[in-house]
Amino acid sequence: MHTPGRGDGALRRFRVALPETSYFLTLCTAGRAHGLTAVALATALRGEVSAIEADGHWVLRAGVFMPDHLHLLVRVVGRLPIARCVARFKTKTRSALLAHELGWQPNFYEHRLRPDDRVEDVVGYIFLNPYHGGVVSPGAAYPWFWLGVEEDVWFSPGTDHGRPFPEWLR
Repeated sequence: MHTPGRGDGALRRFRVALPETSYFLTLCTAGRAHGLTAVALATALRGEVSAIEADGHWVLRAGVFMPDHLHLLVRVVGRLPIARCVARFKTKTRSALLAHELGWQPNFYEHRLRPDDRVEDVVGYIFLNPYHGGVVSPGAAYPWFWLGVEEDVWFSPGTDHGRPFPEWLR
């Protein structure tokens, strides 16, 4: 039975957009179809993430492309709210996805980081996602993970040359 005021529409209606706030985003392909890590497609997606940053809408903190979804940690710095930034991203990457017979799910997941949320935990989750998902072997560096400038300074030195230490994967 449908409860009025609940569901995706309610989530969109009550979405909070705050400037200078970090958001952890997850966008999935329609039907969770695989293909986002095809080199040409991942390169196009990465280019649009950078273009939104270059246009002054967000600052990328961390990101990873998985076969059927992507995670981004961004800080909104421009006038566009996070929902509009994601809408722009999906619109600008639609043709690249269609060329690979893919599409985006209609909505997306976002978590606004609060003062008590540890950025280190979110960046660590994003970094370890392909290893926990079995997409890459523990001894290999994953090519579709990247960090923003500020996060690279403190996160990268704590890794094994871009790979997780074995104890991280237990």
